[in-house]
Order: sequence, then structure tokens, then C-alpha cells
Amino acid sequence: MWKKRNLLYPALLLVLVLTGCNGSEEESNASGESTVRSITVAVPPAAKPLSYTDEKGELTGYEVEILKLVDEKLEDYSFDIVGVADSAAEIGLDTGKYDMIAQGLFRSEAREEKYLIPEESNGASLMRVYSNKNNENIDSFEDLVGKKIFPSSPSGGVFNLLTDYNKENPDNPIEFATSDQGFAVVERLREVESGKYDALVLPSNLGQKEIIESQNLEILVSEPLKVFPTHFLIHNSADNKALTEAVSNAIKELKGEGTLSELSLKYYDEDVFIYE
Repeated sequence: MWKKRNLLYPALLLVLVLTGCNGSEEESNASGESTVRSITVAVPPAAKPLSYTDEKGELTGYEVEILKLVDEKLEDYSFDIVGVADSAAEIGLDTGKYDMIAQGLFRSEAREEKYLIPEESNGASLMRVYSNKNNENIDSFEDLVGKKIFPSSPSGGVFNLLTDYNKENPDNPIEFATSDQGFAVVERLREVESGKYDALVLPSNLGQKEIIESQNLEILVSEPLKVFPTHFLIHNSADNKALTEAVSNAIKELKGEGTLSELSLKYYDEDVFIYE
């Protein structure tokens, strides 16, 4: 039997060499099954500093860099990061076209029922008030009462935040309108500076600091009124449960190493993790 195995060895070696020249992008084990699973991750291509396309045409940004570092830590997975508009990404996540999306998203009951969410957060959405110089006293929800506020998206986090406040304070509600026109952040800030609106409530991870400085806008910025930890969302399937746990563990390691605080300082000019 030993001699027979020795005689077969060269032929077996030749088969293995030829198989290795097939050009497969995934590693395979002895039985031919893939040992590295490709994961498609959708991110917005123009949501600086969260994720955006640089001058070389490559995706970068706070969450993109985190995804690359998580990918490095997960030997059983390989991330394919693609630029996709927000709404299309969520539809793709629902259908399973995308395994994961990153949009600076925070937990909600609806999302927890619909998707798999890593326990470990990847950052924080700091809800701040951006006001003009005529409204220096806007530092709390109560200060927004009686002010003219820039319209919020009827399906966004700011709408939910203000709505929840009004439910808890029915005798002193904040009046605000809604709009689904999708105004750019720079447009919103300019209209606040001009006095058309007194204030704008918005997460601070949408590049406001850079816009205010580059446009020389006279805008007052409050301390965070509310802090929402942000998470990646993962398509809900049996195969993705292990992925969700692995992503969470990798993020936890990156936090412990101080890497996420460094990325936060790089892209937001502040460490959002001090609010955890």
C-alpha cells in the first residue's frame, strides 16, 4: 500500500498544480469547497466623510477605512466594497443583492426586526444644532421651541428624534416641517446662515465642519443633543449570522487598539468614542 501511494503521488501533485492554475479568486480546501466567502458591501459614493470617491476614483472615507480593516482581520471573508446610492443599497440589502451596507446607520426596532446588526458599534452619530448668530441660545431641544427649523426628511433620523421629543413634551412641542427634496448639507447651512431658518438639526458626521470652514459660514454649533451609536447592517440569512458575529468581534478589536478613535479624529476632527 505504501509503494502504491508513492507511485500515485506525482500524478496527484500534477492535478493539484493544474487545479491551482484555474484563476479562482477564492481559496479552496482539499474537497474543493471554498474557504473564503466573498461579501459585497454597499456604501454611498458621495457621502463625505463617511464614504466617498476620491480624486483617483477610489472609495474612501471613515466607514470605508473601517471596512478595509475589518476585512484584513477576517480570514474567512473577503469584502467587495461598491458605491451605491442610499435607497438602492437598502433595497439591495433587503433582496440579498448586497450582504452588508454602511451609511452611518443607527439601531431602531424596525431595523432590528429586518436585518442582522453587529453588537459592536462602528462609530456615533452626534445630533447637533447648527444655528445662525442671531440664535446664540440654541443648545437644547427646549431652545428649539418657537424657532424656525430647516425641514427634515419625513423618514429620517432627525424627524424621529424631534417627533419623539414632542411625544414626551406635548405641552411644549417643537414645530417643524418636512421635505423629501434631499437638500445638500451646504445648502442647508447657507440658508441657516442667511436667517431664512433659525436652526438646522443634523448628525455631525456629514462633513459640516469642513463645509463651514471652507465656505466661511457664520454658524454656531451646539454640543450633541443626542448620541446614536452607528452600525453596519447585514442581510438577514442563516449564513450571515456567523459573519455578523465576526464583524462585531473585529470592530471590538479595532476599538481596543485605538484605531477607530484615530480614524474618527482623521475624518471628523474629534473622537466620537468619548461619548460611548
